[in-house]
Amino acid sequence: MYQQLRRLKAVIAILSFGAVVTFVGCTPKITEEQLAKLRELRSETARLETEIKKQEADKAKIDRELASRQKELKDCEDKRNFVNQKLSQWPNVWE
Repeated sequence: MYQQLRRLKAVIAILSFGAVVTFVGCTPKITEEQLAKLRELRSETARLETEIKKQEADKAKIDRELASRQKELKDCEDKRNFVNQKLSQWPNVWE
């Protein structure tokens, strides 16, 4: 029984060693083409992130301008409503 246990341990050790050698020997390595493509993709990512930031800044500027114009429109509408109200009361406008 002791001898069978030793043989089992030896077989397990040999199989483990073989598995380790197989997995380590078959590790995929990155090729120069893949490395070049990775660099290209990283530079493209950086360019796109810069473009996104620029577009977001432009959008914020346009949003501020739109808000300003909407405020001007509201002021003009208020003035027009005031004038129309006074016009409807003509000739007793200031009474």
